[in-house]
Amino acid sequence: MTGQPLPALSLRGVDAANIDAVRALAPHAAQQRFIASNAESLVLAAEHPHMHARAIYVEEVLAGFALYAGPGPAGRQDTHVLYRLMLAAGWQGRGHGRRALALLLDEMRARGAARVALYYAPDNLAARQLYASAGFAETGIDADGEMMAVRAPA
Repeated sequence: MTGQPLPALSLRGVDAANIDAVRALAPHAAQQRFIASNAESLVLAAEHPHMHARAIYVEEVLAGFALYAGPGPAGRQDTHVLYRLMLAAGWQGRGHGRRALALLLDEMRARGAARVALYYAPDNLAARQLYASAGFAETGIDADGEMMAVRAPA
């Protein structure tokens, strides 16, 4: 550790000022098979009012994207689902993903989440390690072949 303070990290809405930049963000090439494009995710968010698209900023620089739903029109009203969490290739490996996840969990808790669920490819080791370190417990493989994990947001 250098002893320097971490740069400020924030979640912001996706709007006309940043939507093109959010669409253009991409993870490392080897990770692209694990996650839908941000453009696809933004279309999904526009079609479902209970979904929340969030731009992840480090200081004033766009570094990533997240998409979560909740509470939804059906199912458990106290459960939110984290559908996407991605950092652009140049921003990975610095702890920003872990910090962004913590901010997302705080935001979901503020919206009434008592439980957060998420899904990832079982062979996505980076995601598996990140979510396990944040207290997510794997509950099994779903019908689409993705691992489901859950935790309380606090």
